[in-house]
Amino acid sequence: MKKILLGLLFISSAVFAQDCKTSKESISNIKADVEYLADDKLEGRETGTKGEQLALEYLGGRLKSIGVETKVHKFKFNGNVKLSFWTIASNMYPTKYSSNGSIEKVEVVDVQFGIEAADLEYSDYSAIDVKGKAVVINTSSPDGIHPHSKYLNYHDLKLRAETAKLKGAVAVIFYTDNKYAESPERKFKNLYSVGIPVLFFDDVKENLPTKISVEVKLKEQIIEGQNLIAEVNNGKENTIIIGAHYDHLGWGAEGSLYRGEPAIHNGADDNASGTAGLLELAKTYSKSKYNNYNYLFIAFSGEEKGLLGSNAFAKSDMLEASKINYMINMDMIGRLNEDGKIEVYGTGTSPRWNSLLEDNKCKNVTIASSESGVGSSDHTSFYLQDIPVLHFFTGTHADYHKPTDDADKVNFKGIATVVTYIENLINDLDDEKKLEFTKTKSGDSKKAPKFSVTLGVVPDYLYSEGGMRIDGVNDGKPAQNAGMKKGDIVVKLGEVNITDMMAYMKALGHFVKGDKVKATVIRDGKAVELEVQF
Repeated sequence: MKKILLGLLFISSAVFAQDCKTSKESISNIKADVEYLADDKLEGRETGTKGEQLALEYLGGRLKSIGVETKVHKFKFNGNVKLSFWTIASNMYPTKYSSNGSIEKVEVVDVQFGIEAADLEYSDYSAIDVKGKAVVINTSSPDGIHPHSKYLNYHDLKLRAETAKLKGAVAVIFYTDNKYAESPERKFKNLYSVGIPVLFFDDVKENLPTKISVEVKLKEQIIEGQNLIAEVNNGKENTIIIGAHYDHLGWGAEGSLYRGEPAIHNGADDNASGTAGLLELAKTYSKSKYNNYNYLFIAFSGEEKGLLGSNAFAKSDMLEASKINYMINMDMIGRLNEDGKIEVYGTGTSPRWNSLLEDNKCKNVTIASSESGVGSSDHTSFYLQDIPVLHFFTGTHADYHKPTDDADKVNFKGIATVVTYIENLINDLDDEKKLEFTKTKSGDSKKAPKFSVTLGVVPDYLYSEGGMRIDGVNDGKPAQNAGMKKGDIVVKLGEVNITDMMAYMKALGHFVKGDKVKATVIRDGKAVELEVQF
């Protein structure tokens, strides 16, 4: 889970009626669950690994022991492409534009920026024959990399690699001498192959050999993640979803804030704590007098990779959104401090939430609330399906996304306190009608890239077919003002082509506040042009 605390409104009172009481049994159960899930033998519970499977089996056993049957919901996603390559040049690696292939002792020729722009009467190939050769391309441009570059629409590296291939080149070697220009990542999840080997040389051009031999073998990895679902069916029309993600970062996957040799990231707080809370709530409502709703308990995987598990479930046939009353999410509830501060997100997603939080406050709990239903945990996937949500969180800390997030630092009684508070809320709503859903303004707690502008959308992180598909549009932001809609696929911003998520993020860096640009989206299979003002 990625968190930045934004716009929290604190609700406090000098005198509360009673404590959020906990039991020794509950605390003992929570402690045992967290310690197991955060044990080294699970190797950080990264999605698609043996550690995830061990966690899944443990959770299934625990739920079965309290009398709740489970089923597994599987989802697939692209993992990092497996790289296998050999080259006589050092500091060189394949890029996502590469195809498998090999060349031997091929002449290397410099084609400057590899740009051919007929509309600008410019070509770096006008006096060079590149047939059967490997071309060297600077990822900058004739007038640099900036929003007002004359060659802005030719900055795209895939386009430049395709141009080289059309000219007869048998390989492309990118390099850069401009700190603002692109240096393709060593790790990538999708291939956008142009038909020849395409590599990046992470060194000065002068160190390239005059002839090069290369062999490239790339293989896309399709990884399977697993959500665990347990249902308490009370035979009612509507259902309450209670969720927590059980995956973490393994040995330090993407998202780790640790720098050093690979180490197990046990994720005791993030999110063995929320998962332990899920088990306690499942035990409570497996046999409860508060049975005017059905209960669906879901342990999500893939949260750390972009809410993949909850996103996949929320878009599957397993979810009938019209019959969901609300969704409760717990993520990092293991560090309740002396002030008893619980941060609750999503209070604007139903008119009922604020008064409910006030009515159920305890003298050992202080609530900090944020209205937005959009955040960096799994509740977002359900908010985007027009379902009221609440997300519970006890705050970030120095061990976040590091190997030091271990069980010995977790406040087990604090988790039990959060669970009791959530029980109070659920019980209070048991005899009420289905909650009304309301949209909220943006207050996303995701760690934002360093852009000076934003489009104001929630991207669909599972989409990888070209462009950036919109999963949600935030009120009052440029996208909504321009008329963009959920499901639109953004393929162009200004003169910048959007080929994937990375291209979209880099495109934002070309603009500043106040810029007006044309945007092209694909809607229902047709191109639609809209005007965006940042």
